[in-house]
Amino acid sequence: MMNARMTNNGRARHWRQGLVALALIGAAGVGFAQQPPAPPGPMGPGAGSAARQQMTPEQWRERMQQRHEAEVKRLEGLLHLRPEQRAAWEEFVAAWDKHREQFFSYRWDQEDQRTVTALGRLQQREEMLSAHLEAVRGLREAVQKFYIQLDDAQRDVFDREFMRTHRDKGPRHEPPKPR
Repeated sequence: MMNARMTNNGRARHWRQGLVALALIGAAGVGFAQQPPAPPGPMGPGAGSAARQQMTPEQWRERMQQRHEAEVKRLEGLLHLRPEQRAAWEEFVAAWDKHREQFFSYRWDQEDQRTVTALGRLQQREEMLSAHLEAVRGLREAVQKFYIQLDDAQRDVFDREFMRTHRDKGPRHEPPKPR
């Protein structure tokens, strides 16, 4: 009889220990799952897409304008423009501003009027692409006029720095050398 009772107590003890272990694991899991969300990042020029979702269209335009102004100043500093190139630079910057305004104004005008049908979305996409293509063509003409004013060193800088994609904005690294 003693052996039977010890066996039952041993089973109960193991069962209780298992139950306690599961409860601890469950409590730890709930603790991890209920961590407060990270505070939103900065809303400045370097903010990411999460910040975009928290902004009004006016805030987004302001942010994009700040980024553009910083990019214009950065590029101007890198080019070391001569006085005779200033007029071409100003004309180029005006065209670049117009390009941005055309592109962003179309996007914001359409954002509040999203069509729910597939054909409506395709029509909007076609209109957006046409507007963007028109803006790019106008910018290309301005870049051509400005580009011929640059010397070879300035062209190298302009080719490398103008309209970089988000992938290009990190630190510059040399490509790996072939073995």
